[in-house]
Amino acid sequence: MTFNKVILGCSPFTLGFQFGHRSRIYELDFSGQPENIVEVIDKAYQLGVNNIMLKNNEDLINALRLSQNNGNKWKVTAFSTRDNLDDDLEVFSEFDVETVIMDGLFVDKNIEEDNYDIISDCLSRIRDASYIPAIETRMPFKNLPLIADSSFIDDFDTIMIPFNFYGYMMDCNFFHKDNRDEFKSLVEGLDKTVIANRTLATGILKPQEAYDFIKDIDYIDNVCIGIANVSEAEETIGIINEILKS
Repeated sequence: MTFNKVILGCSPFTLGFQFGHRSRIYELDFSGQPENIVEVIDKAYQLGVNNIMLKNNEDLINALRLSQNNGNKWKVTAFSTRDNLDDDLEVFSEFDVETVIMDGLFVDKNIEEDNYDIISDCLSRIRDASYIPAIETRMPFKNLPLIADSSFIDDFDTIMIPFNFYGYMMDCNFFHKDNRDEFKSLVEGLDKTVIANRTLATGILKPQEAYDFIKDIDYIDNVCIGIANVSEAEETIGIINEILKS
């Protein structure tokens, strides 16, 4: 067993595009209804997950406040973009934020355009605000080698990357052995704390098969999980808790 922290993802609550038709279902369930988000995140906390991903989203912020009023002492891993960074940092100051991650769309775009100084500036602002600076990339095969040789490699401590058995939403055709070996080398070469997201491949993978695969990956430190209702929380976190005991 290698990963040691579970982070409750927020994409179902903030209507992430990656869920296809389910994004509409999540909109009906959560948009303008923070009390419905509270029901899910309170259950996750009850099951032992005490770190949540936070974006500057009104419904999610209100839900987190309500959950804290219920006595839940959340640690927060926050998520931002350059356009809203100053506003986001102000919002995050209300909560027990440890790490702030720069969004992968922003990071990947600026890597593509060779705008490394822009990324570095944002990371410096995060560190100056007394948070751990982090980045996300959604194109790890393409961008991890570039990140390793970049001018901002020493400006962040943590990286979030997509990771799952199928290689779904990773920039590879399939996550076969050669790709897995290459990926391991790329990630270990960074020497950073690693958060794996897309771990359930947006619901394609069952929790048992997803985390049975990840449990033996020695370069993954933390996993980010997406759950959208109480029964999913009970199933997914229950399975992870059993794996963590083994």
